[in-house]
Amino acid sequence: MRRVCILLILVGVAHAGSLEEDFIFGSYGRVGFSFDQEGRSGRPSQIVHYGPRLMGGDYLEVDLGYWAYRSKQAQVKTLITTAYAGDFFHYDGQWDASIAVRQAYLEAEKLYGTGAFVWLGSRMYRGDDIYLLDVWPMDELNTLGLAAGYRWAKRDVPLHSGVTRLEDKFQLQRLTVPDPNTFGQEVIYLDRQRSVTSLKLEQRWGGDGGALGVKLKLYGELHVLPKGERVLSDTYEEAWPLPDDTGYMLGAQLGLWNFARNGHLNVWLRYASGLAAYDELSVPKSFNQDRRAVDNSELRAAFSGNWESKTFGVLFGGYLRVFEDGDGQDEDYDDTQDFAAAIRPQLFLGMFTPAVEASVQYSRPNGLHPLTLKQEAASVYQLAFIPALTFADEPGSYSRPQLRLIYAISLLNDAALDRYPAVGDFRHEEPTVHFIGAQAEWWFGRGGGY
Repeated sequence: MRRVCILLILVGVAHAGSLEEDFIFGSYGRVGFSFDQEGRSGRPSQIVHYGPRLMGGDYLEVDLGYWAYRSKQAQVKTLITTAYAGDFFHYDGQWDASIAVRQAYLEAEKLYGTGAFVWLGSRMYRGDDIYLLDVWPMDELNTLGLAAGYRWAKRDVPLHSGVTRLEDKFQLQRLTVPDPNTFGQEVIYLDRQRSVTSLKLEQRWGGDGGALGVKLKLYGELHVLPKGERVLSDTYEEAWPLPDDTGYMLGAQLGLWNFARNGHLNVWLRYASGLAAYDELSVPKSFNQDRRAVDNSELRAAFSGNWESKTFGVLFGGYLRVFEDGDGQDEDYDDTQDFAAAIRPQLFLGMFTPAVEASVQYSRPNGLHPLTLKQEAASVYQLAFIPALTFADEPGSYSRPQLRLIYAISLLNDAALDRYPAVGDFRHEEPTVHFIGAQAEWWFGRGGGY
């Protein structure tokens, strides 16, 4: 009996070791609390499309995956990412949460012993980001889709196609219609899926053994929306035709890495037209006389980087965004030129890693404010002090987990204050905003970076 027990224990240990090798677990999270100068909850002062992430709200992602099959013919994994956002129970006392499945897909790589791969499912399909501004400047898609391609040692060529269909009157309408067997049956009357196809071409040079690395990425997207018809009344006699629509995006990225300890530099340039000027999870807000979004456009240039020594580092990033809607008006408040940039110098004194972050936001509309009847550029200047503890063998700009205190002061000009309602909103009356908070941030078990 003793020998049998010992044998079972050994088998269990061996099986547990196999599970540990096959199991995938990762997470990103940030959680904290804050105050403003009046004791209210702290808030970011954001006037541009993508603002500094330092004062972002609570957010959590959990990755669970498994290497389901491994052989000379294929390496297959499944991955599910669940996300939680909003206030926690211990803050608002509500026994609920905003939960979303951010990813659920199967990927097979090294097919037949080559660099070929394929994946299918729901996925956050992303490239490199600007960490300080929490934005992916060029390639970021969220679709239910399929991708296939080939990975060489220093070259990737993936082709992707996916769809989205938002719960919005622009793409979906459900109606209850008469049914001879029941009192009524719900049918889908309007069903417009947006199809998104993307192609990446990425080439890398160097980067091995700490040598300087260079990469060039070319990227494109094609967006297509079919025509449809939306019923406007319960009589089903009046309908609003919705024409088909299209859009495209072209972009390029140049990247460098290994020029310093954890050093990298990325620059991007992209142009989007039509539907592609709007995120695939959003609805266009402007149309031409044919009720199509094809005349919208967005030009975006961005940069991001990090430089470190053993005791000092500096993280930085920014972007310029020029957006023009398709309504045909030359002077339009909806047409804007936005700029945002942030820089975070940081010391690495063992676990103690204090930092200072300075940022600027600038937004200039190409028309008059609808209430003030003035054309003024809005601006926000922010300075933050961030004493922090980073728990890593070699702390760096991206080392986590981290506990930090935050004190930030934001200065808003009159045009920025006019972005808030003049009646009933205290933010309209506060050109100086203080933020005092504490925050934890972590990530582990996920890919990315160089």
